[in-house]
Parts: sequence; C-alpha cells; structure tokens
Amino acid sequence: MDIYLVRHGITAWNREGKWQGLKDIELDEEGITQAQAAAERFKEMEIDGLYCSQLKRAIKTAEIINQYHGLQIERYADLNECDIGPWDGKTLDQILINYSEEVKYWHNDIWAIIEGVESLGDLQRRAVRVLKRITKKHKPNDKIIIVAHGLAIRSIICWILNVPLNQHGTYLMENASVSHIIYDGKYKYTISSLNETWHIENYTMRFYTTLQEKELD
Repeated sequence: MDIYLVRHGITAWNREGKWQGLKDIELDEEGITQAQAAAERFKEMEIDGLYCSQLKRAIKTAEIINQYHGLQIERYADLNECDIGPWDGKTLDQILINYSEEVKYWHNDIWAIIEGVESLGDLQRRAVRVLKRITKKHKPNDKIIIVAHGLAIRSIICWILNVPLNQHGTYLMENASVSHIIYDGKYKYTISSLNETWHIENYTMRFYTTLQEKELD
C-alpha cells in the first residue's frame, strides 16, 4: 500500500512565523497555488482514498488535490494539528517571553502535562491510531493520500522510524510537501521518501521556514 502524507499549503500565519495549532486558519493565495502543485503531482495517479483533518487549511488542500479524482474526502479529528492552547497564533519569540520553561518542558518530555496544551505523546498516539484505522479500510495495492499538519505528520514519521518524538525537528516538513510511506498490509510501515517538494519547485515557488521547523529547546 502506498500512503502519501501531504502537509497542507501555506497560510499567512506560516509566513509570519506564527505557530498554528487548532486555530482554523485558511490557506492564503500562495498556499492555494502550492496545493495546486500537489494536485498536479498526483494528477495521473489512480488514488483509492483521500483523507484529511477537520481544519480548513487541510480540507482546502485535499479538495484541490481531489479535483482530478472525484473521491469522497473523509475528515478525521485525529489528523488535526497539535492543540497548543495559549501558544496558538504567537511567534516563537512571543512564546519564549511568557512560556519559556513550559515550552522547553513540553518539547523535552513527550508526556508533559501543561494546562491547555496537548502533549506530543498524545498527539502521536492519536495520529498513529487514525493511520492504522485508515489503512485497515484498504487493499494491499491501494494508493491513498492523507492531508494533515506539520507536527501530526512528524509524529507519524517518528513512530515509523522509531525515533524519539522530541527529535522531530531534525528533518524538514515543508508546506505542501509529500512524504511517501509503504505499508506491507500487515505489520511494517517503511518510508520511501520524505518531504518531497519537486512539484512545488516546478512552480518556481519559494519556501518558508515555519515555526514547526524551528528548534524549541
């Protein structure tokens, strides 16, 4: 089974360096173009399932990809971005002024208990849960697309690689990037490619380092 994990297109908050959690921010014009680039990447591929989170930026990205496939898009709350509570919509500098100790604790301890903030461990648990739920719906030779968010996708990648979750920042996960996962239909998930961006480069678009790509410790 081929699983394509797609990060949503860029938003104004991404470009401004604001951290996005459950705040429901729309794609901006550039994000829509990025999503179109992803759509062109999958245009000639037969896709058997298309899934996304319940947040607008992922839904819109999935809808743009779906223009060539006409599938019923299924939305799952377990694919939503991490609930970062009071940090949502703030820049890293703003967060570190008021929440320096809390954010370091959250980053270093994946089961950190901080009021209003979802732990990385809980994020990974639900993201992996929905990945398994989705793959059970499909046949071994199916191809599926899952549109989600930076940290949610990173948590899945860390689980597949058996990498400590607080090391998620050691690789890039850019907006509208594609990561290709192969599932053997029984037990094993294997990463075929990570953070593909050639489809965006074909549009000669620039890349942004969003807060999810910045080290918090």
